[in-house]
Amino acid sequence: MINALKTFADLRIPSLIAALILAGLVGTVDVRAATCDQGDRIRVNIFGSAMLGDEKCVAVGERGEVFLSGNNGQSWGLVESGVPYQLFSVSFVDGNRGWAAGALGSMVFTEDGGKTWSVQKTGTKKHLFAVDFADAQHGSAVGDWGKILVTDNGGATWRDVSLSEDVVLYAVQWVDSQTGFITGEFGQIYKTGDSGNTWQPLTSPATQSLFTMCRNSGTIIAAGLDGVVVFSEDGGKTWQQATTPSRKAIYDIAVNGSEGIAVGEEGTVLHSIDGGRSWNVMEVPIQARLFWFGTISFRSNSDPVGFGAGAHGFVFRIRDGQLIW
Repeated sequence: MINALKTFADLRIPSLIAALILAGLVGTVDVRAATCDQGDRIRVNIFGSAMLGDEKCVAVGERGEVFLSGNNGQSWGLVESGVPYQLFSVSFVDGNRGWAAGALGSMVFTEDGGKTWSVQKTGTKKHLFAVDFADAQHGSAVGDWGKILVTDNGGATWRDVSLSEDVVLYAVQWVDSQTGFITGEFGQIYKTGDSGNTWQPLTSPATQSLFTMCRNSGTIIAAGLDGVVVFSEDGGKTWQQATTPSRKAIYDIAVNGSEGIAVGEEGTVLHSIDGGRSWNVMEVPIQARLFWFGTISFRSNSDPVGFGAGAHGFVFRIRDGQLIW
């Protein structure tokens, strides 16, 4: 337990998430008596999400629980994933096939849009903070202590190609089955061009930890501590720092065409109308400032429709660029 506690002290992840991981290990993860109230609202912390269609949403969080919505987050149903640990990230390649990764090397897989899940063996007990798939076969998961896992068979088996450096990795984003990016603490960015077999460090303009990453057509965008946002329009050869008005940590980001939303600590919601090059603060209700938002998802290839979620299941919806609380 002493080594585990030291690991958490060194993670430099958002303090609330770190506390929840620790709580899970010492058996106090049950932060609320019920995960959904009678109004079908989530009542636990949400860390990851995905939009599967016009109205279908998936969210993952505490105790390995998965939540499904068929009406863009207005109401939710609980699904058991098969693991009892926090799930931090979820990635779908279509409306049916998806993966979720989490604490202590957890990985689960669905083939029916999240209705049922099966456990995949990763061979590690390191925390996996992000998972992303380029297609139904090629994907990777990243996490604690430079951990990188890759698969070329849909997660039936995972290969360990971890970095030699002791660096926490927070996000992974695939461009295609050959090319992908990883971000981590101290602003570090890595790229692969060989399906994840090797990863090369890139020159980053950021020194702050980069917690999240997304792809908008040919642009890769990453964000993290102190409200920093960086982007590359040339496949990672060069990176620029976006204009942001807030120094609040950004925990997730999504950009679709010209529209972008970033979310983070103390109810932070930022909006971009130029594809992530510059950002403005969006007004949020006073009660939202009491919570952190850990995830944001857009429906792909459409006008901005999506949702965001975070602490204690606090959820907002997005339609036509407007936030609906």
